[in-house]
Amino acid sequence: MPKKSEAKRRRIKEVALRVFAEKGFAKARISEIARQAGVADGTIYLYYKSKDDLLIRIFEEEMDGIIPQVRERVAKGRSAREKLSSFIDAHFEIVESRPDLATVLEIELRQSNTFVRNHLKQKFKEYLDIIAEIVLEGQQRGEIRPDISPSVAKQAVFGALDDISQNWLVLQPRKVKLSEFAPDVKKILLDGLCLHPAT
Repeated sequence: MPKKSEAKRRRIKEVALRVFAEKGFAKARISEIARQAGVADGTIYLYYKSKDDLLIRIFEEEMDGIIPQVRERVAKGRSAREKLSSFIDAHFEIVESRPDLATVLEIELRQSNTFVRNHLKQKFKEYLDIIAEIVLEGQQRGEIRPDISPSVAKQAVFGALDDISQNWLVLQPRKVKLSEFAPDVKKILLDGLCLHPAT
């Protein structure tokens, strides 16, 4: 794609992300996205088939960047506890630094139709599997309790992070940084999963 066209596509995506976050996916209109992006309505359809397609592409492109970024970060941990701690920090930092993106990924996607949600399951699974892999490796190394299912653990850890992040996005005045919740979250989750206490 020529640089000019790629820049326009990227601008449309950035504006759409903001509009979806501000108005909600259901109420967002292609015409409003086009107006704020400074393009004609028809121009958007040169890059995206529909509003659903735009949401799907935003999710896929963002997750394609987030997943390897988080994997690289947790790989630096020497133990399962350190890796899970890094995952928690990374998740909160992404939400805190990009609230529009987080609002779309954590809230608006749940309001979308069945077609969109089904299309996105694989990327969500890849993200949650980072947790499951850490837990399984930790069990093999005698660091994580053997009586806990990695599949259940990944849902429990992500569920806690997701709920806290949503509350911060929707309810908190954001005077408190999301990262300030991390120490307590780690005590609750990691002390429950790990065989050895934090040192």
